Amino acid sequence: MNLQVIRGTVTGIAHQAGAIVLQHYNQPHLEETKASVFDIVTDADKASEKLIVDALCEHFPGHHIVGEEGGGMGAPADEADYFWFIDPIDGTINFANNIPFFSISIALTDRDLKPLVGVVLNPVSNELFSAAAGQGATRNGESIHVSAAPMLESAILCTGFPYDVPSQKRINVEPFVEFLSQTRGMRRFGSAALDLSFVACGRLDGWWENRLNPWDCMAGILIVREAGGKVTDYSGGEARLDGKELIASNGHLHEAMRAVIHKYP
Repeated sequence: MNLQVIRGTVTGIAHQAGAIVLQHYNQPHLEETKASVFDIVTDADKASEKLIVDALCEHFPGHHIVGEEGGGMGAPADEADYFWFIDPIDGTINFANNIPFFSISIALTDRDLKPLVGVVLNPVSNELFSAAAGQGATRNGESIHVSAAPMLESAILCTGFPYDVPSQKRINVEPFVEFLSQTRGMRRFGSAALDLSFVACGRLDGWWENRLNPWDCMAGILIVREAGGKVTDYSGGEARLDGKELIASNGHLHEAMRAVIHKYP
């Protein structure tokens, strides 16, 4: 399997999906609620996912596809050796409110959820972040690397909050507040895939979030790692990086971040 060829193919698919999303951006659009009034899908999400799924089925007919809006597609999951995780618009609430911080995220993994190829596109800024396992990470074709910030005092961190905040206790508020007094700044942008990409290129020094889905973070996990960063769960483990609890950093800050987050179970 030539991961660089696949990376190029998926880059093209992401740009096609981005063009569709931009046709809907800053225009009237249809919204539907999913699990709650805070969790929405738009007509642009559906159009973007259809294009991506159709293209992946054409290029990779033996692969299984997991999409945020459409469930399992492509080859049956129990027969496929490779899985695609796609988020047609990561940051739908930003998109729906015409805030230009959202992305298209596409990732290829093996059966054990090991990321092999990741592509994240912000169609508004036309910034495309991508990586292939063992072959580095890029932004618009140029190599990127994580920051060199050595300690929390010189760092800018980022997080996100789950859609079901009213029913959850662990929603990052306590560590967010503590990090405010220990870092150069805290941010909350609203697209995990782009947050991870920003860690990879050094715009952010660290990020953490829980209650994500695999399609939110699989591409970003690989991009951070290939840019020299570190991604683990809250316990520091490498297994099952499916988004339930994730910390990403430049490596230097990882244990300091874990120490703060672990204070708030």
